Amino acid sequence: MTIDFAHTDFGQEEIDAVNRVLQSYWLGPGPENEHFEAEFAHMVGAKYAICVNSGSSANLLALAALQLPAGSRVLTSACGFPATLAPILHLGLEPVLVDYDLHTHNINVEQLLKQLPTVRAVILAHTLGNPVDMERIDPIVRAAGIPLIEDCCEAVGTRINQRWVGTFGTAGTFSFYPSHQITALGGGGMVITNDATLARGVRSRRDWGKWVAPTYTLGEEMTSYQTIGGSFPIIRSLPYYSGYTYQTIGYNCKLPDANAAFGRVQLKRLEGFVKQRVSHYEYLKQRLNASEHFLPVVSPPGALVSWFGFPLTVAKGNRDGLGLWLEGHGIRHRPFFAGNLLRHAPFRHLGDPAQFPIADRLMRDGCFIGVWQGITQTQLDYMVETLLAWGHKNSGWMTEEKRC
Repeated sequence: MTIDFAHTDFGQEEIDAVNRVLQSYWLGPGPENEHFEAEFAHMVGAKYAICVNSGSSANLLALAALQLPAGSRVLTSACGFPATLAPILHLGLEPVLVDYDLHTHNINVEQLLKQLPTVRAVILAHTLGNPVDMERIDPIVRAAGIPLIEDCCEAVGTRINQRWVGTFGTAGTFSFYPSHQITALGGGGMVITNDATLARGVRSRRDWGKWVAPTYTLGEEMTSYQTIGGSFPIIRSLPYYSGYTYQTIGYNCKLPDANAAFGRVQLKRLEGFVKQRVSHYEYLKQRLNASEHFLPVVSPPGALVSWFGFPLTVAKGNRDGLGLWLEGHGIRHRPFFAGNLLRHAPFRHLGDPAQFPIADRLMRDGCFIGVWQGITQTQLDYMVETLLAWGHKNSGWMTEEKRC
């Protein structure tokens, strides 16, 4: 038996949606992107949504659209996946790093709030789908006038008291990578915001830095230049075609329409996917008695967690041995992403990794297994029995009595 930690889940409707785009012969961004953006914005309750090619690009574009001066200090975590740290460095900004919290497996809120007066912006991730306590952070950050980007790439579908993560901060970013809750044909991402200026900046930077007509109010007279792709106004004061007029130094982070069409169908299935993931997580938690066998993971009050995986941070024992045992029994697992980022070559210059002991602990002892919606009850039971067997064999701390 082989049990993947993640897998894509799609059917004929997604295939038909892609074929619809192929038959149109318009493969670049087009109407499917526009519909995907509108449907996603409506679902999460945001004014604006912008399709991009990945969650990492979403982070980069959202941070770039803040237009922070070079060298500005931006707070993020020293732990987890590098997609929150790398954009800070790409944009010539200065990272201010804080540790993770062992109870939540998320950014340390106390350290964040302590450093808040020293920074110009914050970017944080909702790790493994488990949300940071945004109801506590949000009013403090807003009162300080500091923009905050929520990296929701592992948390599509997570809510706190019915409010979607990504809508608390200045912007939210999402990923549709194949291992995530939904996918847009193997890739894709989204930026959401209620700020029209930020949305315009993200959209421009996504499209090589082009002038973006829909969000501008201009006084000059315009006419239209018709192309197969639509109507582009001509700006008389330049004068030049708006489709080839540039306002920012941008990138090419667009999403092909076939991906958007696929993602639109997946969006309709998200609620069912989340329900199954929650059920699988709760079953594993109950059977493994996680509070004794592994370090428990705490969520904020009122959280509906769209779990990306089931964390297995060992209370005692050997994580590497556990990983070999799982793989040897056909259960795929992953480490706690990069763990302590400062222990990796590109980031060693940022400081002393020993200053982040929880990042080290999660790097040494943490991993996760799958809870994706395609896992069967038989597979869940097999995962439980395999973990119990490893506990008996290696440390004796996972006894039959403790399961009760």
